[in-house]
Amino acid sequence: MSDFETNFIFNPKSNDWGAEDYIKYPNRAMNFGDGVFESMVFSDGKIRFLEKHDARLRAGLKVLGLLEDRINIQKLEAFLLEKYGSKKCRVRWNVFRAKSGTYTPQTQETLQTIHIKEYATPVGVKEQAYISTRIKLFPNAWSHAKTLNALPYVLANQERLEKDMDEVILMDHRGFIAEAGSSNIFWKIGADIFTPSLKCSCIAGVGRAVILESLNTMGIEIQQGSFLPEHLAKASTVWVSNAMGISYLKKIGEVEYAIEPLPFLEKLFK
Repeated sequence: MSDFETNFIFNPKSNDWGAEDYIKYPNRAMNFGDGVFESMVFSDGKIRFLEKHDARLRAGLKVLGLLEDRINIQKLEAFLLEKYGSKKCRVRWNVFRAKSGTYTPQTQETLQTIHIKEYATPVGVKEQAYISTRIKLFPNAWSHAKTLNALPYVLANQERLEKDMDEVILMDHRGFIAEAGSSNIFWKIGADIFTPSLKCSCIAGVGRAVILESLNTMGIEIQQGSFLPEHLAKASTVWVSNAMGISYLKKIGEVEYAIEPLPFLEKLFK
């Protein structure tokens, strides 16, 4: 663990963040994954893409039937500014259901924690990727949300390590490309850009939303749909993206792709 890594808890009594440890164990985050989280970049005194992180977290809370009254990303940003100033950090914000109990929830109230560590720039180029045929994603009411129940991604990245690969690409249960191990996936064929639809059970990534919005502003249409691996194999450039930034894929299986940076992407995650 990095010496820089630090944990804080939101205290609903003082309505502020602090270092005291009052969350009981076991809890519903531990027992059931009954919550959501956001991985964010704090830089130059601001949470990057603040509005998009706030919107996605609130959408996840609605799916889980959790109250939003204690959610205040502006207060969190102010706390980070006081603690870290202009330092660039990676922030994980967990929001989960209070109390413990059995499967049946006892409350809609939330508990919150944040985990802070130094920001690490994403690898610019991932040399070797592959498409997993063992781990599949399935549609449900929370497929788009970033929940604390992340076993498909844990198992996919465990498999990736076993295969000594740099990236894993997941398909949905129908065999369509869905996303990467911790990122959304995009590719370019000629002048056209493609990404899986949320109907393919991929997470509604903040980086994904930033790219879609930027392309729309530039008048570039991006095609969202259900695409087989054969379609991905026709691409000239493939990249994966999350809130941390982007990485280009050099090879998927035996197919090689261009890794020259695309200018319209590079400016989005500065």
